[in-house]
Amino acid sequence: MELIVCICDYWRCYHYYNRPIPPQSVEDTRQVNTKIVRRLLLEMDAVSANYVLRELLQQQVLRHLLLHELGVELLWLTLRPPQRSDSIDYKWASMLSHTIWQHIVLEQLMCWLSTLGGGYSALGDHFEHCAQTAGKISLQQLAIGLRVGNTFLQARCKLFYSISLIQRGQLRQAKHLIRSQYRFAGGKDNKHKKHDQRLLHMCEAIWQRLCYEYEQRKRRRDESVKRF
Repeated sequence: MELIVCICDYWRCYHYYNRPIPPQSVEDTRQVNTKIVRRLLLEMDAVSANYVLRELLQQQVLRHLLLHELGVELLWLTLRPPQRSDSIDYKWASMLSHTIWQHIVLEQLMCWLSTLGGGYSALGDHFEHCAQTAGKISLQQLAIGLRVGNTFLQARCKLFYSISLIQRGQLRQAKHLIRSQYRFAGGKDNKHKKHDQRLLHMCEAIWQRLCYEYEQRKRRRDESVKRF
C-alpha cells in the first residue's frame, strides 16, 4: 500500500509524489480500475500545504495515520494564495537573493582576476612592469576577500602579492609577509591549533623561491666584489 500525494498549484498544474508504476497490460488496467481508492480532498493556502507536504515526505506519523487508520490512499491538495501577504518575508528574501547574487559575481570576478594575475605573474620573472601589474591584481583580490570576509582567501592573496614583491626585488617585505601567513595557516607559532595544509604548502613553496632569490643576490654580490 502506498500513499499518493497530488498537488494542484495556482496554474492548475499537477505534481505527484509517491506515484505508483503505471500498468503494463490490460489485466493490470482492469485490476487498477476495479480497486477502490479512498481519496481525501483538501484545499489550503500554499504556506500550510508546504508544511503538510514536508511532513508527509519526511515523517511517517502523518503518513501512517492517513494510510492505516483513515484508509486514505490518495491525498489531493489544492493550493490557494495565502490570505495574509506578510506570511512570506519578501524583504528578507530580497536581501538574501541580493547577497547570493553578489557572492556569485564576486566569485566570477575572482576567477577572472586569478587567470589574469597568473599570466602577469609568469611574465613577472622577465618584465618588471608585469610583476607590478600582478601585484596590483593581487591587491584587488585582497579587497574582494576583505569584502567577503574570507580570511583564508585573504591569506592566499597576500601570498600572491609576496610573489610580486620577490620578482621586484623587495625580499625583506616578502619575507615578513610569508612568515605572518605561515603563522596564520598553522605554523609552529600558531596559537589557535588550526591548520590549513594547502596554505602551509603555498608558504613553504614561496619561501623556497625567496631563499633562491637570496642566494642569487648573494652570488651576484660576491661576483661584483671579485671584479673589483
